Amino acid sequence: MLTAFSHVMMYVNDLDRAAKWYQSVLGFRVKFLASPHYGSLMHDGMKFRLDLHPDNGKGRAGVGPQIYFVTDDIDAEVKRLRSAGVKVDDPRSESGSPRFAGFHDSEGNELGLTEPSKW
Repeated sequence: MLTAFSHVMMYVNDLDRAAKWYQSVLGFRVKFLASPHYGSLMHDGMKFRLDLHPDNGKGRAGVGPQIYFVTDDIDAEVKRLRSAGVKVDDPRSESGSPRFAGFHDSEGNELGLTEPSKW
């Protein structure tokens, strides 16, 4: 079961440059930064989490964000989505992140599931 909105993932070409831009221009603060692999920023006034991920040549930078939803049991949620005919990636973790998995809606928009954040 989905329990909350988690964050928006923004794909970027230069993680450090993007983190500095979101800090200096929009007032975000860094929660976690493991450049060049991953970054998590927070805007306290909006209570909004923005995660930055390198594009790695996949052509997603500059296209738009990816919305993530929190689930307390990612394995059960992946199973539920698959039983509804949704193709879902196997859950994984990168650079110490919570486990996450990607999937697509009916229009081809990429969405994500994640376990609750440790940060």
